[in-house]
Amino acid sequence: MSKNVFLIMNRCLGCEECVEACKRENGTSLCFVDSYHGVPVSFRCAHCEDPPCQKVCPSEAIEIKEGIVVIDAEKCIGCRSCEFICPWGVPIYREDLRKVVKCDMCLSRQKLGKVPACVETCPTQALVFGSREEFSEDYHETTEKRIEKAGGHVSKIVLPQEG
Repeated sequence: MSKNVFLIMNRCLGCEECVEACKRENGTSLCFVDSYHGVPVSFRCAHCEDPPCQKVCPSEAIEIKEGIVVIDAEKCIGCRSCEFICPWGVPIYREDLRKVVKCDMCLSRQKLGKVPACVETCPTQALVFGSREEFSEDYHETTEKRIEKAGGHVSKIVLPQEG
């Protein structure tokens, strides 16, 4: 069961702490915050199951390792094909390296038992690291609790008071 970084959109403040943490960890930020209909959204590689970037890479530098899409720097020729095909605009060409780089979910941190830097630093816990099943289960449980709590408040207002 592979893990990924998930975003709980209504928690993101657009503070860009994730961007700064990524920059500290990698020397450059491999994620970014953008606005979607006025709502801040933190973007990073989606680590697609069938990544288009891998299909267009002429040097076969892009591989999937344990569910994580990674670029082998030794094989990358810097052609930028992956950068142009990515629907999220995630791969970044580094002029100084003459290579393309992208989020690898902080593999080096994971090997030490840590979560990705962006997740660790998010002040509102808008970023969650785990499997799709864990995230979905936790998210639905939290949503159900919020609905139940709201329902309790609503019933006090809407239902006629006895006595």
